[in-house]
Amino acid sequence: MPTLVQSLRQTSRELQALRAAEGLLGWDQETHMPPKGGVTRAESQAALSTVLHQRLTSDKLWALIGETGSQSDLSDREKALVRELRRDVEKARKIPEALASDLARTGSLSQQAWAKARERNAPSEFLPWLEKMVQLKRREAECLGYVESPYDALLDQFEPGSKASTIKPVLEKLRDGLTPLARRIVDASAGSATTSRSQQGGSIPIDVQRRFNERLLHDMGFDLEAGRLDSSAHPFTQGLSPGDVRLTTRYREEDWLTAIFSTLHEGGHGLYEQGLPDEDWGTPLAEAVSLSVHESQSRLWENRVGRSRAYWERYLPIAKEYFGAALDGVTVEDVLAQVNLVKPSLIRVEADEVTYNLHIVLRFQLEEALFSGALEVAGIPDAWNSGMEKLLGIRPTSAAEGFLQDVHWSCGLYGYFPTYTMGNLYAAQVCAAMEREMGSLDVKIRAGEFSVMREWLRNKIHRFGREFSAADLMHRATGEDLNPEYFLNYLEKKYL
Repeated sequence: MPTLVQSLRQTSRELQALRAAEGLLGWDQETHMPPKGGVTRAESQAALSTVLHQRLTSDKLWALIGETGSQSDLSDREKALVRELRRDVEKARKIPEALASDLARTGSLSQQAWAKARERNAPSEFLPWLEKMVQLKRREAECLGYVESPYDALLDQFEPGSKASTIKPVLEKLRDGLTPLARRIVDASAGSATTSRSQQGGSIPIDVQRRFNERLLHDMGFDLEAGRLDSSAHPFTQGLSPGDVRLTTRYREEDWLTAIFSTLHEGGHGLYEQGLPDEDWGTPLAEAVSLSVHESQSRLWENRVGRSRAYWERYLPIAKEYFGAALDGVTVEDVLAQVNLVKPSLIRVEADEVTYNLHIVLRFQLEEALFSGALEVAGIPDAWNSGMEKLLGIRPTSAAEGFLQDVHWSCGLYGYFPTYTMGNLYAAQVCAAMEREMGSLDVKIRAGEFSVMREWLRNKIHRFGREFSAADLMHRATGEDLNPEYFLNYLEKKYL
């Protein structure tokens, strides 16, 4: 007879198999699904979500968790397994089956509507879907319960234990530090070139760019036999298992750098997914502990590695081998001038490291207002434009470069955005810890010794899954609690 722990692990693996199928349907919707397949895809998502919800909330599973947790001889890791499964099931049991199905169905249709509206710059086509999603997420927040704000119930889904009242002062402190810092950097660079020759010359075919981006993934240690790279309207990562991790990026023939930074960002996510313990697949012990820790991995590879001089001293010659005459005359200085240009911009995913978090401040403010009742969905376009003008001094001229630019709200990912900023803070602190132990990261980047960095991250962060809380995990990895000063010091040192 299997032990209680073995039975619990097997049940958890069966649940994860259903989630993987659900994730695969979502990945296909964004990459290969025919345009006319949307309605039936939404029904498939809703049906699968219903089955998953029924299994997750069953009295049998709840009893098994209780029996297993009552044993006195569990190891620390087995206790973590029981604790995290109990947390997941407790949350699911608060959500009515009909609401879970509605969220899956409407999220799928809303995401499709967003993609079309963004492409056509047609906000009126998406606003009704946004209204539906917000109403559903408000109902979900009420079911989950909260002490201070309904928004807290949504934040907790991505960053366990987070509350708006604790995140808000962190973001405001960053805002107050980054705004004058950005002004100093812009003033210091006044008169220097603001465009570079890396965008001059002929366009570069997407298939050539794809081969180069796959080369970058391979070099950083992403296993392309356990994953793949595709394209989508908004780049994302879908981890089905450590042996099947799907990444997407976004290409522009006239700007070869756009896809590279999306690829490095998603590649960081992908390394985390591939670094989770395969033997624990199907359980919380093989899941990322939080979205802020996940984002720390993507932002580390995108910014600390990808925007460094050492990286381009290594990869510009290789890029010229792939792209030929299109990069004739382009120097490392040209590339660095473009990828490290500090200038307020409309598009979050293309923002520089200094002003990026101001984009997150705006989204946090709007989400908090939406769920407190201070802002209605119809007021989002104007509130967005006014917020951009106040925070960054620029105003969108179209919805596509305004509130339609991000995919998150269409599929119900409210409370996700703050994890990007928390990820930036964690990434800076992790890099400082790596350098204390291994020496200069630039030396390793310039030499292409990415495996050393990847293994440090795997041993310190990836392999633990959800065994520890995000705060405990990062303390174990870096030796101290979260300290935003690492991020601010990194920016000052780099840009001033």
